[in-house]
Amino acid sequence: MNHRFRNVLAGSLSAENRRKTIIPIASLVVLTLFGTSISNADYGTAHIKIGSNTNGPGFQYWLDSSVSANGYTDTVANAATNWSAVSNSTANLWQITDASLAQIKVYVGSLGSGVFGETSYWNRSGSSLTNVAVSSITSGTNYDVARIVLDATNMSGWTWEERCMNTGHEIGHALGLSHFETYPAHSGDHWMKSGQFSLSSPTSTDADHLAYKW
Repeated sequence: MNHRFRNVLAGSLSAENRRKTIIPIASLVVLTLFGTSISNADYGTAHIKIGSNTNGPGFQYWLDSSVSANGYTDTVANAATNWSAVSNSTANLWQITDASLAQIKVYVGSLGSGVFGETSYWNRSGSSLTNVAVSSITSGTNYDVARIVLDATNMSGWTWEERCMNTGHEIGHALGLSHFETYPAHSGDHWMKSGQFSLSSPTSTDADHLAYKW
């Protein structure tokens, strides 16, 4: 559930909005005393996972035939190009044709109502893969392979820019980034914020977090 776009996020966003109240003077004193830790809060596990793909910062990605069949080859290429171009980041992605060697695998399938994309994490042992829980990755467990599934049915009617955002969001998860709507949330629309946004490339905030990770 951590790596899915769901409309139920509206409830958590409402809770976030309730936090945006006027800060009492006493609270301002606390913020002054602990300004350093507060300013760095958005670089915590809420937005950047501690665990990493052990193959990084270079990542080979493979596309299942379902990606081409559903017309998502270009959005994956766009995501790979844009994430690789982030300044001050060593992360780099390139496509290969051998699935057994890939660190990121991309599929298009069916995820159920309201779910636009999903990323899961795995460790490779010979020819078999063992799933690693998202909570473990967040806390610091490493992994070998990220498996991305995009749901073309739920994105039916979306613009190219919106599909680029969704694809870039899931690849961002594979690179170790989390959701930007998680408190302390980033304002505005970003690739790593859940939802349907018209963004063909990551924002400066997205890029800043990737550079911090890699």
